[in-house]
Amino acid sequence: MLGFKTEGIILKRRNFGEADRILTVFSLHRGKITVLAKGVRRITSRRAGNVELLNRVVMYLHPGKNFLILTEATSHDTFSKLKEDLTLSTYAFHILELVDKLTAENQENRDLYFHLVEVLQRLVRNPRQILIRAFEAKILSNLGFVNFYQGVNAPHPGGVQKLLRSWDEIEKLKIDQKQALELEQFLRYTLERVIEGNLKSRKFLKWIK
Repeated sequence: MLGFKTEGIILKRRNFGEADRILTVFSLHRGKITVLAKGVRRITSRRAGNVELLNRVVMYLHPGKNFLILTEATSHDTFSKLKEDLTLSTYAFHILELVDKLTAENQENRDLYFHLVEVLQRLVRNPRQILIRAFEAKILSNLGFVNFYQGVNAPHPGGVQKLLRSWDEIEKLKIDQKQALELEQFLRYTLERVIEGNLKSRKFLKWIK
């Protein structure tokens, strides 16, 4: 297989060997992929800053024995505003955790990729909780875990369905504090039932509140 170019958002990373890192990336063309970034932990590496968590990166990859090998990377967006704020960074990593836990490897899903980019960009401009609830609803719906239009015992079914509208419409939605809390609790319960476990980011969000 020949090398190829794609863009993606870095969901996770872990050290590998003396100077390498293994990246989990949600990509436009391949869905979730595992990438070996050789030598990026060396001080002299020119790619290190481009492959940080949360970065939206254009990557050049070629197949290796066990992993896709990163040959070049250029940051398209680092979402620095999200990283610089403790609460916003926790929201962003919550979103990344959802994508990592709910998606399978090597399954292209362009709609979900564009939802991921959209929610991160909008959180930079207008950090509202409704955007996070919308992404939670959209990922559950997109991946077929829940049909919010049929047989869902939600506190406000109409409220959940509104979260599936366009991002422009969602950003204009106004809900009161009681509704917001009920939607958060319902979606958290649904997500944790689907993944059959707790979300790490939820615990940290509770702590910083």
